[in-house]
Amino acid sequence: MRDLRQLQCFRSTALVGSVRGGAGRLGTAPSAVSQQIRSLEADLGLELFSRDGRRLSLTAVGRELLVEVEGVFEALGELEDRAAELREKRSERLVIGYFSSAGARWIADLVAYLEFTHPGLSVRLELTDGGLVEDGQDLQLLVTGDEELGTPVGMGSEQLLVDPYVAAVPRGHALAAREAVSLAELAVLPWIDNDDLASSDGRCRQIFVDGCRTAGVDLAFRHQAHDHRTALEMVDRGLGATVLPRLGLSGVGASTVVLPVIDPPLARRIHLAWHRVTPHGAVIEDARRALRDLVDQERADPSPR
Repeated sequence: MRDLRQLQCFRSTALVGSVRGGAGRLGTAPSAVSQQIRSLEADLGLELFSRDGRRLSLTAVGRELLVEVEGVFEALGELEDRAAELREKRSERLVIGYFSSAGARWIADLVAYLEFTHPGLSVRLELTDGGLVEDGQDLQLLVTGDEELGTPVGMGSEQLLVDPYVAAVPRGHALAAREAVSLAELAVLPWIDNDDLASSDGRCRQIFVDGCRTAGVDLAFRHQAHDHRTALEMVDRGLGATVLPRLGLSGVGASTVVLPVIDPPLARRIHLAWHRVTPHGAVIEDARRALRDLVDQERADPSPR
């Protein structure tokens, strides 16, 4: 294959299903796109499209190649981002992995602090599923149900916070007058699922499911949401109750009351992991110190934000 123009023409045409549409996306002539695609097929020795008049469909090998081509353009985008950082004289980059509720609570403050203390630093944030990533991230916030986090050789870790679960109930319900509530008592309300698929890969849900099993509660959701904020908005409209980690409280409405869950008490554990051998050692130490300060503030003022 000779140049990226071939890949651009292939990718654009594959996305819209026609040479004319692909050319329109690229701002060029259909004949030029058609020529690039034929050249690419000849260079590879593969038939990438099946042709039905002017309509094109990807062949099986064409679909496989498209996945690889998307990776090429994603890598090019990262290269362009890095070049922009270097032009701005940001020669040092720290990659931080985080899950969504930690991001909403701490990440902006952490990046602002690092910007102030390390003016030449560029921070790249990567939203993860909450599980340990061994390569590619200098620093990572993650979720477990365990007090200890097992890490491979060369990585360190510390527990930052024990994050208890709470219940959000409509203010008009009788349970809202309680100081705390059990899972069994919550069962009188419709339950709203808040499984945050982008934050914990089922870890938070499993802690909740295990708690229901311990309490002898039949877990049945009336409504399902896939993030904490949406579930809280549904509670605020009187649609039911939801149980979530306290750190996930964001945007709690005036018609919602938040109560501790005491029977059984539920909690997840938030850990910080990092690479010990790294050129960013001083930055990582500053980031760890800043996160501990943010967690201390969380303990002092755990109210919803």
